[in-house]
Amino acid sequence: MKLSEHLFQVSGVQYETNSNIYAIQYRDGIILIDCGFQERQWERMKACMDRWNLKLQDVTHVFLTHSHFDHAGNVWRVNRLGAKVLASPDDAEKVEQGNPEMEELFGASWICGRVDQRIQEGDSFSFPGGVRLKVLETPGHSRGSLSFLIEVDGRRALCTGDMFFVTPSPPEDQDDVELGYMGSRDFSLTDFRASLKRIREVEFDLLLPGHYYFYGGAEADRLLAQAYEKAMALKGDL
Repeated sequence: MKLSEHLFQVSGVQYETNSNIYAIQYRDGIILIDCGFQERQWERMKACMDRWNLKLQDVTHVFLTHSHFDHAGNVWRVNRLGAKVLASPDDAEKVEQGNPEMEELFGASWICGRVDQRIQEGDSFSFPGGVRLKVLETPGHSRGSLSFLIEVDGRRALCTGDMFFVTPSPPEDQDDVELGYMGSRDFSLTDFRASLKRIREVEFDLLLPGHYYFYGGAEADRLLAQAYEKAMALKGDL
């Protein structure tokens, strides 16, 4: 799905794949946000990219929101492409050394990959053609979860990983917010709340979650506020 001239969603429910992957085209190549897992998603992502004349071999960078299987299980395939993988220090360790928690959850073997650069809060990247990416630390869903604020085509897109999702509720056709998975061993409700509060203060045009659908404008602000309210209503500190 083409979101702007150089911004694309190349994986997600509309392609019958579990997680969202976003592609940003710049003058010298392609940046991916997350890389999915297993061959089926990889091949469907490639087919989607081909429709927009985006070539997998042109991918130069992959930024990971976090190390869960459905977002980072294909890092080893990215390594074969020769693209640079960037992740937080905590989640880079899981990518490289193994992730038994994800093996238990998904019932599949974790294939270790290589992270080329550890990134953190405030790191900024500029790419030829006016594309910029800023790293925001948003722990909670996992200890090392990151969000990315991307400037492309004169718009600001905020990729939030698995903080929350926007899910439809047929037959009422009313959108609802589902908070991200809270069963991870390193989940922190305190951090999760703080991260949601933090991104509410970020100015953006498009909200790009790690699953389901994207939104923009006042509707995105409303859904983000709804996610924060749901998180604040939870009891205790998970």
